[in-house]
Amino acid sequence: MTVTSVSDTEATFGVMLIAHTQSKIVLAAKPEGARVNIEVDMVGKYVEKAVLASLGGEGGALGSGLVGIVERVVEKVLARKGVQS
Repeated sequence: MTVTSVSDTEATFGVMLIAHTQSKIVLAAKPEGARVNIEVDMVGKYVEKAVLASLGGEGGALGSGLVGIVERVVEKVLARKGVQS
């Protein structure tokens, strides 16, 4: 099963199932809009956590992550040009 679309605003998602998978699981028999249980891959959760931390979000300390990196780069460029920050 491959997730092909996600809409946060509509709280929906789309999937693609190959014929073999469709013949082996009950999801293909469910009508559109039916409730289903979705289990998220733990690797995906770790990737999400790492991305959030690198962007200075959850788990990232103030001044760390991407924001901190950009700030340090800007300060270095300004210092090299003789501009006080």
